[in-house]
Amino acid sequence: MFDHSGSVQLKLQPTEASPALLESLAAVPSQSAVLIRGRVALRPVQDSKATMGTGAVEVIPHSFTLLNPATRDLPFHPSDSLHADGVSTELRARYRYLDLRRPSLASNIRLRSRITHAVRNHLYDNGFLEIETPVLLRSTPEGAREFLVPTRTSSSEPAFYALPQSPQQPKQLLIASGVTDRYFQIAKCFRDEDGRKDRQPEFTQIDLEMGFVSGGPESAPAQAATLLSPVDGGVDQRDAGGAWRIGGHQVRDVIERLVSRIWQVAGRGELPTHFPVMSYWTAMTRYGSDKPDLRYDLALHDISSGFVSSTDPAVEHEPRSMSLEVLPYQVSASGGLSKKELDTLLVGFKGRVERFRIASSENIYELAALLLKKSALTRTFLQELDDVSASEIDVEHLATTLRAAIGDTSDGAVDVFVSLRKDPPEGGSTVLGDVRKQLAGMLERKGLLKLNGDAFVWITEFPLFTLADEDKNQLASLSSTTSTTRWQSSHHPFTAPVAEDIHLLTQDAQDIAKVRGQHYDLVLNGQEIGGGSVRIHSAKLQQTVFQRVLRLDAAEQGRFAHLIHALDCGAPPHGGIALGFDRLMAILCNTDTIRDVIAFPKQSSGIDPLFASPAPIADPADHQDKTDTLLQMYRLAKASSSKS
Repeated sequence: MFDHSGSVQLKLQPTEASPALLESLAAVPSQSAVLIRGRVALRPVQDSKATMGTGAVEVIPHSFTLLNPATRDLPFHPSDSLHADGVSTELRARYRYLDLRRPSLASNIRLRSRITHAVRNHLYDNGFLEIETPVLLRSTPEGAREFLVPTRTSSSEPAFYALPQSPQQPKQLLIASGVTDRYFQIAKCFRDEDGRKDRQPEFTQIDLEMGFVSGGPESAPAQAATLLSPVDGGVDQRDAGGAWRIGGHQVRDVIERLVSRIWQVAGRGELPTHFPVMSYWTAMTRYGSDKPDLRYDLALHDISSGFVSSTDPAVEHEPRSMSLEVLPYQVSASGGLSKKELDTLLVGFKGRVERFRIASSENIYELAALLLKKSALTRTFLQELDDVSASEIDVEHLATTLRAAIGDTSDGAVDVFVSLRKDPPEGGSTVLGDVRKQLAGMLERKGLLKLNGDAFVWITEFPLFTLADEDKNQLASLSSTTSTTRWQSSHHPFTAPVAEDIHLLTQDAQDIAKVRGQHYDLVLNGQEIGGGSVRIHSAKLQQTVFQRVLRLDAAEQGRFAHLIHALDCGAPPHGGIALGFDRLMAILCNTDTIRDVIAFPKQSSGIDPLFASPAPIADPADHQDKTDTLLQMYRLAKASSSKS
């Protein structure tokens, strides 16, 4: 017998149960709603189950009422047992109300409720106001595709609301209004994406915005003006060295305390007071991802400097368009992946990754020779260095660079993966970063790598702009009246630049690419669970971004006129963040899919088998005139001419 609180065993004793009761219980279909009265008794010690909350007791029934019998033709029996894996995902989705009887799913939904309650209480206790923002808004060229809602306006042209991808503009306007300097909302958001894996068209985020946040680091780092210099005394200034060198530390502190509270409620233990910080450049060059999983090492190493002069630092640190990097994988004494397994790993990286094996980390000169004589990627890299030949390379200098990368921590063989990447790195991952992720997955499946604990990290100092692509459909749309180089915002167009980089906004494309944003992502175990930024609070600076960098035309800029005016009315410095609540819950519930933490999710295609949505606005059996009438009502079709 079970209900929302758990399950308990019934025990029928012939001396206490009547034959009629025994007969009635035996005839009850599985999954029926029943009312049972009886006596709670301790189970014998040998029968007690410590893994169950009610495992130490049992119910001896005295009376029984069948409230509602379940059909004997259930599409499946909800269970977490192994045989239940044979039930298809689509069948579970079609009968979600039945699937929710599975103890694991029900537990996930109840935990989600407790976490939501804890989030609200924590933020209330820290001076935040929960304020609802509109769900029906105007379409804006901020990024991903929006869901449009037609309206029955009197206009001759069809008019649409747009469902918000986030409450970005309303929450900034709330801070500008002065009604609060600490806003939050458990916000429902919408995004019309093309069936991306494990995404939902409607999703939930913990949304925050704070007024009067800092626009720079708590204490200015030494030589802040030289932060854009690629190298200074052998230390690359793009590496933040674990420091939070941007503004918004107030937002960071609130989120770290909030996440710690969530972890306590979920029973996952204590978290450190502060999470590690890493610049985007460091994450991409060291781990090949802007969402690095720090539960394991497998670090990447840039060996480009090993191929240039060791006597002239200026030459060694010259800017270049690409870098040669390696990922060393040292086979442990207990064994490792076979050659066949490693070859299988690289099938999807043909031509982009090479693998060389040396007997031990001491065979550095052998590795240097392999790179100079056998590596096509090395030859490509040398051609970029003013067409340098392999015979011109200082082998001693190259060996020193390789020794620093490979290390000397194992007596076993070392597999070295080699690849090229753009310099500076772009996008969300590099080729070797993808190899690193797949290699770790293969090692974990074979029991050669244990991923324990939770590894949080803040990623900061992202490039503020990237070249336009098709994903940002409206903001990145090309215009025949502008140059062919058009930029898009890496985060969104309201993100503030790092103060030292503001002057670069009016320079050429090469300088615009160097502008760092005051944008921060919170990453957990290789997954982004939140992202935010310090916002632009100067109307003049916001217009500069719109006009000079993003090259929005007058109509596009007009969609933000209300925001520009609000900034011009004395809006305070502000910043915020949104945590992806569905993804966060999936991690807390140890599930690979967010569908397991949403009561009524949709398929990755956006289809909901339970409610049969989306659907035509009229039943196919109805006359076509009904559909035409509805389309005309919303100005989506012209009224047909009356027939004579």
